[in-house]
Amino acid sequence: MDLSKLNSDEFLEYVIKEHKKRNTKEFYETQRVRKKENEFVVMELRNAGFKVSDLFDLINFKQTDFGYINLLLDLLDSEKVTDPIIKDGIIRAVTVRKAKGIAEEKLLEYYQGLKTEKEKELIGWSVGNWFEYLYSDSYFDQIKKISADKNNGISRQMFVLALGKTKKHKAESEKLLLELTFENQVALHAVIALGKLKLSNSIERLTELTTDKNKNIKKEAIKALKKIIAE
Repeated sequence: MDLSKLNSDEFLEYVIKEHKKRNTKEFYETQRVRKKENEFVVMELRNAGFKVSDLFDLINFKQTDFGYINLLLDLLDSEKVTDPIIKDGIIRAVTVRKAKGIAEEKLLEYYQGLKTEKEKELIGWSVGNWFEYLYSDSYFDQIKKISADKNNGISRQMFVLALGKTKKHKAESEKLLLELTFENQVALHAVIALGKLKLSNSIERLTELTTDKNKNIKKEAIKALKKIIAE
């Protein structure tokens, strides 16, 4: 087709059709890759003796045997696993108490290797969720560093929330969380975490946030203050 001969309306119609066609192709290609990689992970699990028909069976159904943890962690950076949804599924599958003391170093290393904003938003957020759910002060420094780095965007949210669980570093955690209440991407999670710490130095800032335009931040600031005052 000679595009130079099309009038403006015809050219616009052509562009829209091509865009839809390309998006459809990309969608089906993404689904094909995802299905293929899910089958690969399932085969690896079945070869190791785990009776599953889908990776997400490990998430959606109650498990009693967690011997798959190391196997899945090894698959995280396998060349045969590239789809972000499958990688996210792997991380969610190992977000279990049995993985504590096993997965931390691998997950932190993997998080630091995430390059694109999209990867961090999906996969990185789930890594943060792992550390919030299975928090340990042994990894406080790493969690603090990730939380403080603006380049980590919204993937920091659950790491920030995890700071509220510290037992040994409360003052240090409170100082950073107060700073993070000024950052839109993580302000809500910082406020919730401050409520968990229950330290009086947070009262002034939390009081300011009780009039915040964001209804969720306002609500959590009030809840946090009640917890601190009740101490």
